[in-house]
Amino acid sequence: MRVETTITINRPVEEVMGFLTKIENLPSWAENIVEAEQTSQGPVGRGTTCRIVSEVMQRRLSHEFAVTEFSPGESYSAHSTDGPFPMSLTYSISPMDGGSRLHSVSEVRLTGLMALAESAMSARAQARFESDHQNLKRILES
Repeated sequence: MRVETTITINRPVEEVMGFLTKIENLPSWAENIVEAEQTSQGPVGRGTTCRIVSEVMQRRLSHEFAVTEFSPGESYSAHSTDGPFPMSLTYSISPMDGGSRLHSVSEVRLTGLMALAESAMSARAQARFESDHQNLKRILES
């Protein structure tokens, strides 16, 4: 399942990317995320690890992630290294007049019974992804 969105945020690229790469900020704007912590030391870069716990359909799901690509002020990608299903996230950012254009992609490979429900879950996941990014915009622009 793939969901993606593009949003304009009226803040500089460095500010948007700085907020996104501070994993502890995730629960403040992503509604289903209940815990997020960086599990490695140092600044965010390739190889940084984190743990994210989400609550979906009254179930807590924990994923471990590793940053696989990192280009300061441009993009970063993280892929799950452990969790109930494989997952990846990619954020790409570019400057625009008065702000930043953020393009986000999340890919999840569902298996078993969850794979059978993928088409039903896809529209709901897309709506949640877009709503979360509106929350991000509201927080950064306030």
